[in-house]
Amino acid sequence: MTSTTILVTGARGSVARGVVARLVAASRSVRIASSDPAELEPTPGVEAVRLSLREPDNAAAVLQGITSVFLYAEAAGIADFVKAAQAADVRHIVLLSSSSTNTPDPQSNPLAAGHHTVEVAVAESGIPYTVLRPGAFAGNSIGWKYQLMGTGSIQLPYPNAQIAPIHEDDIADVATAVLLAGDHLGETLDLNGPESMSFVEQIAILADVLGRDLPFTEVTRDQALAGLTRHMDPGYANALLDLWESAVDPEPLSGTTEAITGKPGRSFRSWAVDHRADFALDSGRRG
Repeated sequence: MTSTTILVTGARGSVARGVVARLVAASRSVRIASSDPAELEPTPGVEAVRLSLREPDNAAAVLQGITSVFLYAEAAGIADFVKAAQAADVRHIVLLSSSSTNTPDPQSNPLAAGHHTVEVAVAESGIPYTVLRPGAFAGNSIGWKYQLMGTGSIQLPYPNAQIAPIHEDDIADVATAVLLAGDHLGETLDLNGPESMSFVEQIAILADVLGRDLPFTEVTRDQALAGLTRHMDPGYANALLDLWESAVDPEPLSGTTEAITGKPGRSFRSWAVDHRADFALDSGRRG
């Protein structure tokens, strides 16, 4: 039997860490890559290597002996990475993209453009691939903690915007299932959580799980933009606000997690319970 090794890029990310844990539990050979491998804490027997997807100068060496790749979307350097993967005879790329690429003109949408570029490069590479397009991560709500620490209130420009937040473990479950089975080749899989809810409803669930009030204030778009642009590009921030403004109806549910894993997707309440400690107001600063 030919040995196989799976490369997991962006290994500091929450989804990647989940994929690695599942692959190791399945007794698969895993190599993890990060632009700063010194910050990784690899499982014994898992090789950690340096790979910057923005500057994949050592991609050929990193891909040596690799049969499958779990790839974080990074547009800068993707052409060189794909060439190295072709030369290494990689047989399957599972790409973590974004549901933002479902927009009619992803090239001109700041939320989608980079992911779209990577999707196109992977699809045109000739390497068998599967694209995962998750929607809003439940983990995005951790950002509210820093608003509470700073102003004592969560700032919401569109409090009734509807999303179906997905637990990062569901994405990891789907990615691992696809990597292990080597199926869903050439497919694009949309993923989201098992229930659509407003931001107000998310806050209510979090408050109940945490056992404390989480006050929120409805703010104008301009006020929200001023806050967002403290830590993100204005074009990206405006596109995000456009998305929330348009989310007036419940988000259609993909059902992908259950279809692939045989288990229902984890609820937002389940995510909140799993991440209760992340909302401690003294548990670190925003990085």
